[in-house]
Amino acid sequence: MMLRSREKKNGFTLVEMLIVVVVLITLMSVTFKLAGIGDESDRRVTTVTRLQRLENCLSGYQAAFGSYPPVKLHGSHDINFKVGSHDIQTDERNEDIWNWNKIGELNEQAAWRQVSAACKAQPIACRYPFPSGYDGVVEDISEEIKSLITDGDDEYKNLDDEVRERLLAGFDDGVSNNIGRHSKNKDESDWRNIQLFQFGLMSYLLPRYLFMMNGDDVFFSDYAQWTGNNTLPCDPFVGSAYNNWKSLKRYTENSPTQNDLAHVANIPSQAACARWMPNLEGICKCNHNYSFFGIDIRSSSSGGLSASPNIEIFSPGDESSGSTANQYVLDMVTVHDGWDMPFYYYSPPPYQTYTIWSGGANKRTFPPWISRKGLSAKANECIGKWTVDDIIHMSN
Repeated sequence: MMLRSREKKNGFTLVEMLIVVVVLITLMSVTFKLAGIGDESDRRVTTVTRLQRLENCLSGYQAAFGSYPPVKLHGSHDINFKVGSHDIQTDERNEDIWNWNKIGELNEQAAWRQVSAACKAQPIACRYPFPSGYDGVVEDISEEIKSLITDGDDEYKNLDDEVRERLLAGFDDGVSNNIGRHSKNKDESDWRNIQLFQFGLMSYLLPRYLFMMNGDDVFFSDYAQWTGNNTLPCDPFVGSAYNNWKSLKRYTENSPTQNDLAHVANIPSQAACARWMPNLEGICKCNHNYSFFGIDIRSSSSGGLSASPNIEIFSPGDESSGSTANQYVLDMVTVHDGWDMPFYYYSPPPYQTYTIWSGGANKRTFPPWISRKGLSAKANECIGKWTVDDIIHMSN
């Protein structure tokens, strides 16, 4: 009897192929999920670590000066003010935003803009005029900003053509000295809203004179926002008070020597920062490589000018009104949480307590000084969603 030979089976059947694909997809989804969990865990660890390091700085400041940093209000703690350009609070109130019958994305986003501005009323970041000629970077800054506006980056992506042209025209002559002729005016009502200087928490934890005084002389001699928030110190090497800010500033400009910088670094208010400076090593977001008392504070993830992480473009009024002929840019030093968002700080006078916190993974929060009792159930539902993952540290 002749036996029929069996054909050799080649490859997989369609069913087997489908099974293999399903298994691979399942394994990949589990892998990505675990990777995501690990990434979120790393962000949380980064956030807690940075909060602890900032707490060490705050404790050092309190030990040196008898209070926590007296960060003045740059706006209002009131969540009922509308916000305008650059999310700066206006004088117009909008309390109806909390009378929600139903939570909608539009209402929630508008409410968050108001809440976010109030939470930043005592900011972490310090802001100041971009330093003139710093490492040759200012020569390129106009072109960098023009590129952002042209490409429609962030807030500029929805501009109409007319406003975009006005914005671009404002940078045709570069950005140095743009504020100069306005700063001499006694009426600074328009410029007050721009906050040329922002004395946030980092302006107390860092030696502000060593890095905030790199701009043009006019910012420090004629502009009230600087002179009204700083007192002329004594030269620690001579013992007599400086006559004006320009005489102090000369020690920080034009590639100063270590001996020149010592005149500023040894001013008691600046020298005290050396006590807690190691806590700030490598965690500050800034555009330049700042080193104070031998400590490099710049985070490796800062990105520098090309990523434009800390550059803000301002003009005397709202861009939509056409006041864009004299834009200028502000530099910044700040500390962000693990989700690359700003921390929030609250310390009421007489500055014997503080709260410092992160909005967490959902990047939203709600101010601890506001009672929720008078808000609607829907508003409280939304606020609960915002604050569920907040990471909060408070003074002892």
